[in-house]
Amino acid sequence: MKVIPMAEVEIKNDAKTVKVPDNSLLVDLDGKCTIMFACKSGSCGSCKCKVVSGMENLEKPDDVEASGLATFGTDPADRLPCVAKIKKGKVVLEY
Repeated sequence: MKVIPMAEVEIKNDAKTVKVPDNSLLVDLDGKCTIMFACKSGSCGSCKCKVVSGMENLEKPDDVEASGLATFGTDPADRLPCVAKIKKGKVVLEY
C-alpha cells in the first residue's frame, strides 16, 4: 500500500487542522473549513488569508496569484488559497 505524504493546514479561525496531500492547491480545503472560496481563480479575493507561519512550505505565487494579490493591496504575508499550492509541511492561516 502506497502512503501519500500529507501536508497540514491549520486554520486559526476554525481552530482546526486539515490534512491535504503534498503539492496540493489550498482550494482543496473548500468544504473542510470556513474560508470562503468564491471564484476559485484568484480574481475575487474572497479567500484572502494571512500566513501566520509556514510560508516556506508554500510555492511562490504564480502570475495569477501575484496579480490577484496586487489588486487587493495585500501585505507580504497574504495569500490566495484558491490558487496557492502547499509543497509539504505545515502552514498556519488566518482570515
